[in-house]
Amino acid sequence: MSELAKINACAKRPIDIWTNFIYYPLSIRLVYIVRKTGITPNALTISSLIIALIGCAFFLRGVRGDVLIGLLLVQISYVVDCADGQLARYKQQFSPVGGWIDQVADRIKEFSIYTSLAYGYTRLHGPDNRIWLYAMFALFVLYLLEYYGQIRMGKPQPAASAQPNAPADGDAHLEDGFARAQRLRAFIPFRGFLIGEQYFALLAFIVFDAVRPFFLFVGILGGLMCIYRPVIQYLKLKRSSL
Repeated sequence: MSELAKINACAKRPIDIWTNFIYYPLSIRLVYIVRKTGITPNALTISSLIIALIGCAFFLRGVRGDVLIGLLLVQISYVVDCADGQLARYKQQFSPVGGWIDQVADRIKEFSIYTSLAYGYTRLHGPDNRIWLYAMFALFVLYLLEYYGQIRMGKPQPAASAQPNAPADGDAHLEDGFARAQRLRAFIPFRGFLIGEQYFALLAFIVFDAVRPFFLFVGILGGLMCIYRPVIQYLKLKRSSL
């Protein structure tokens, strides 16, 4: 197996379609470039945060050209953010501190992106209380979705025995069907409004200078996902208890 294939195997999957086909091909190659250097996963995490904050400084100006520069930098920051976990898995460099830094950096980036976009919008279009309301609601649902991602419903499953019983033919057929459904589900855009889908939405809207529609899109879709995710988790829990 080539080194690039080994790094690709370290990419977290299943993931959203945009990350899988747009951001991962770039992050995997970034890991390939830095794999033999002294750059650590935590260094990539901090670099991602710095790049995003610089991009947000451009957002604050509100001018079309500056916003596009900021958008490019924020997109690059997400590529670097994908690379930090891939490098950690490739080099087997894990630590609780690293996970904490990654989570804190993501929340800082989200807050900075949404507030700087709202501020830049008001600089260009004048005072607008609604844009702040939309931005804050969008941030609220993103934080709530992140909270959902950190918890799991149900009791921990007992460890499997060393020699588990083979599933019945009918169960195996159902399992194969479920696995196929999961693979197909990975090709549905905005299937769970995961972080890659959020960054792609940012790209798709802000490249057309659609700040207000972007906040509304995130708030509405994110709000729906705040209902959808726990319902699906509950149904999975009920199904596993049968």
